[in-house]
Amino acid sequence: MPSFRTSSAGRRLLVHHRLRGRAHPTFPYWERLHLMLLEEAEKRGKTPPPAPLVHGLETEPTKEDRMERLDEQVSWADRNQLLHRIQMFFDAMPASGWVETDK
Repeated sequence: MPSFRTSSAGRRLLVHHRLRGRAHPTFPYWERLHLMLLEEAEKRGKTPPPAPLVHGLETEPTKEDRMERLDEQVSWADRNQLLHRIQMFFDAMPASGWVETDK
């Protein structure tokens, strides 16, 4: 069970994309998203957001692990009044910027 809590707006954002078969951003887009959130955290003096799960870990993260990490990032953004930035970022991403869920 995750230790974070997302508002209804954060959950709606995630559900919106998951219903469209989007699991998480591909690495280049996820890296850009993380850097954007990291910059905002530094400007505001906040703790940094969770980093995306990438290769090179002891075990290869599963798609579910990565989806959970995206949930954590959305929750972090929600707590720091940055949910709108994630929504704008997602809206600007092309369909090719997403890893699809297993439908």
